[in-house]
Amino acid sequence: MPCRNDARNMFDGMRLQKRSKNDEASTACSGEDRISGLPEGVLHHVLSLLPAHDAVRTCVLARRWRHLWRSAPGIRITGVKGWRDAGKFVAFVDQLLSLRRSSCAAVESCQMKFHARDFDFDYFLLAEKQHVSHWIMDAVRLDVKVFRLSFAELESFCMPDQPLVCQHLVRLELACVDANDSILDFSACPALVVLRMKYCFLNAGKLFSASLKQLSMFCCEFHRTNRTRILLPSLVSLELTSCYGRTPLLDCIPSLETAIVSFDHDSEDYCIYDGTSDCGDDSCEGCRYYYGSDKYRNNCVFLKGLSEVTHMELSAYPDVFVLNRDLKWCPTFTKLKTLLLNEWSVASDHNALICFLKHSPALEKLTLELYKASQYPVKTDPLELPFASHHLKVEIKCEEVNGTVHKILSSLSTYGIPLNHIKIQQADRSSGSGYVNLVCTGFS
Repeated sequence: MPCRNDARNMFDGMRLQKRSKNDEASTACSGEDRISGLPEGVLHHVLSLLPAHDAVRTCVLARRWRHLWRSAPGIRITGVKGWRDAGKFVAFVDQLLSLRRSSCAAVESCQMKFHARDFDFDYFLLAEKQHVSHWIMDAVRLDVKVFRLSFAELESFCMPDQPLVCQHLVRLELACVDANDSILDFSACPALVVLRMKYCFLNAGKLFSASLKQLSMFCCEFHRTNRTRILLPSLVSLELTSCYGRTPLLDCIPSLETAIVSFDHDSEDYCIYDGTSDCGDDSCEGCRYYYGSDKYRNNCVFLKGLSEVTHMELSAYPDVFVLNRDLKWCPTFTKLKTLLLNEWSVASDHNALICFLKHSPALEKLTLELYKASQYPVKTDPLELPFASHHLKVEIKCEEVNGTVHKILSSLSTYGIPLNHIKIQQADRSSGSGYVNLVCTGFS
């Protein structure tokens, strides 16, 4: 029974719970072992949900369970209170991955989750001695379809300085890791479709995948001095939420359908004058200090990559000026049907809102979230004759209908949007929650 002996060796130093004679007698009296009688596919699914150390322990339950853990489609490697020796944990994971590789059974998914609270030793020793790096490469060699790697929030792990090579990898999820150029070049992962990253640092000049369709980044930090170039020609869905550092250089994405983008206040592309000067202009000392030496200073950095999008949500702090500079070379959003903007689009005199209206001929719905708009001056002087489409519907969400909102309404009307096409959602202060829907019929 080599499998059973392997399991016992892997858990050397850990207590395996065995049934007492009373337990065995109780089981015998109860009749048939109904769990063991379930179809193998069901048992495999159950084992895939268990942490690896618990899945291996099932080999002592009954004869049928001896080999099941070796062919479960999912592997979950995580800590547990009781691992007091780093060496024994390393030996367990090494042997686990080795036995799974020798079993030749397909592995659909592999999850590695390392949080300090789950270990009784300094688990960063695992990273310092490259154990985790070896485990990552061993896991992808199993041709997994889904791979998840997670470290504790505010703690990070440096990914191996070599590309992932996995012909079957479809989904990759990373949390609290430092990703370099090698690991973000997915040329050797031709089936990759979904990439999700949280609290990651992108210390890379390029992120490339020919197959990726969904990219989601939450609270990720891009390099603070050099821009990361994003080349994802097959991307359908893009989500960059609360990301900071240098705004990435986004190449055009012909297949893009949905984009949700928010620029954090900690962006490196901001004006030290807080938006009160001519941000984005070479004459602005506050902007030039952060932007003047950038080799992309005379070209569109980010918005051009979104020019083929159909549905877009774009929000930023008003002092993040990279979008205002991009509007100098504003592309035409020929496919854009729905657009959501926050108060950044009406702040100061950049006229970003009007620029989007001018360059979005197919736009059907515009949503403005103006919860802080009263803090920033708004430009309302018309630049030319009306140009907005009469089929465009506008929704304004605000705390109150104040003078700032009136100016925006006047500006929208001037540019050709009928007032009966504009709906206002004002916060309902009487109830303390929800909104009151208002329709503008004229100006007083």
